[in-house]
Amino acid sequence: MIPVFIGGNMSIDSNTLVGIVDYSYFAQGENKVLLEKLAQEKRLVNLAAESSPRALVITTDKAYISAIAPLTLKKRTDRMGKGIYEFYSVEES
Repeated sequence: MIPVFIGGNMSIDSNTLVGIVDYSYFAQGENKVLLEKLAQEKRLVNLAAESSPRALVITTDKAYISAIAPLTLKKRTDRMGKGIYEFYSVEES
């Protein structure tokens, strides 16, 4: 297990990481339905309660709303040899 700190005193096992996505991509429109579904299933954890959400960290069993920028989170996984995960950003599209 290689832990990746994603904010809010929370770390995840890098082996369970599926993707890191810019939160603004899921904050509105059709993609917001996914967040609503995850919340209903109690699989959405908001770690950015007192800050602006910046990233959605998706793991094999849950999704986490993080106040840490997606690029920062991606760099953390890259430093640990986990550069295989894709990074999506609305700004870079």
